[in-house]
Amino acid sequence: MKGFIIAGTNSGCGKTTATIGLMALLKSLNYNITPFKTGPDYIDPLFHSKVLGVPSYNLDSFMLSESAIKHLYRKHAANADLSIIEGVMGMYDGMGHESRGSTYELSRILDIPVILVVNCKGLYQSVAAIIKGFANYKEDTKVRGVILNHVSSKDHFKFLQSIIEKECGIKCIGYIPTNKDFALESRHLGLIQAEEVDELDHKIELIKETFNQTIDFRRLMSIADNKEISEDSFELPKLDLSDIHIGVAYDKAFRFYYKDNLEILKELGANLHYFSPIEDTQLPEECNCLYLGGGYPEVFANELSQNKSLLKEIKEKIDNGMPAYAECGGLMYLTEKIITQDQDEYEMTGVFEASVQMTKRLQRFGYAIAQYEDESTPCHEFHRSQIIPNQTDVNYELKYQLKKTEKELEWQCGLQYKNCLGAYAHVHFYADLKFFEKITELWKRAII
Repeated sequence: MKGFIIAGTNSGCGKTTATIGLMALLKSLNYNITPFKTGPDYIDPLFHSKVLGVPSYNLDSFMLSESAIKHLYRKHAANADLSIIEGVMGMYDGMGHESRGSTYELSRILDIPVILVVNCKGLYQSVAAIIKGFANYKEDTKVRGVILNHVSSKDHFKFLQSIIEKECGIKCIGYIPTNKDFALESRHLGLIQAEEVDELDHKIELIKETFNQTIDFRRLMSIADNKEISEDSFELPKLDLSDIHIGVAYDKAFRFYYKDNLEILKELGANLHYFSPIEDTQLPEECNCLYLGGGYPEVFANELSQNKSLLKEIKEKIDNGMPAYAECGGLMYLTEKIITQDQDEYEMTGVFEASVQMTKRLQRFGYAIAQYEDESTPCHEFHRSQIIPNQTDVNYELKYQLKKTEKELEWQCGLQYKNCLGAYAHVHFYADLKFFEKITELWKRAII
């Protein structure tokens, strides 16, 4: 399996631009590419899919075991000419001294070469010192090539290339010139979603044509290892979900799903029926349970609140016992209302007797361990809102016990009302298959 991982010296160094550009360039050269994203991010994979027209998958070395990572990598990359993995943050940035969840850790697990993106703005010869430091920080680091961002000219690149290849012994793959038209917009929880970026197709084409002039793709492909990932003993649970028809909320307000979560449900027999909480006035007729993923319901709260018939139907069906599982944005949608920072209020489904208040700062950010009943799983939280109970006695219980062991923090979440479970935590179903079975048991027990 040929592939490489695109790392960066820091967040904002140009990893996403480099990734999009390389994917677009190599696709135009007829390479069949499988894309991946390091870590828990949902937005970058949407850009990958926009460029390549195929699903992009998350490989998270905090949430997933090494055997699960190798299993998923082999499964998705088996029939591709090339896999491209976009890194996260700076190459070594992760949890604790061991850099859990980092780009470096994933490259070590997969034993895959690293292309390092370096922001050269305000630097000259010092670029070589940065690259040498990253390449030699760990003995098993596999930095095999670099892409230089914010390079002013071809002559500037040639000068830096001569120093880097002499002093570091690492190939310079090419460069990204400074161009404000490459920029991707952001909002409070990261980049704007791919579907919302104005003239995204034009931006992709511009980056691709630029890379056609500034990137040596033959040199890049010479770095990509043709390596087989060893077999593993990973096995899926023996579940029959063929009687489950899941209504999956999917539109511009709800788009944050790990692709593997949806695929494991289908592999075990579940039937997925997609609907838009913004556009559709009723649930798919077949569905007997709901999966409400994350997204930006606060951004589209006005449109969601105007779809009165769907809000009413969801509440009535959950009141009557329909099972539902919701994460982050999905949880927010199941409360009585979303209150913006400007104190504007928008009615939601009203399943949980609570409201969501948007805040100026992040309330929870990062990895944690979530326990539900007698099973626990790694998870990830990233939200700028908090749950406000509407009264002392509410209609739900808090079923999740979460903790960050490295910070000795513990808190509760996981609102459960009848057969409806919603939490801020994002869970990758491959992280702990026993936890996944708990969720499916809830669905199967309560199918109406």
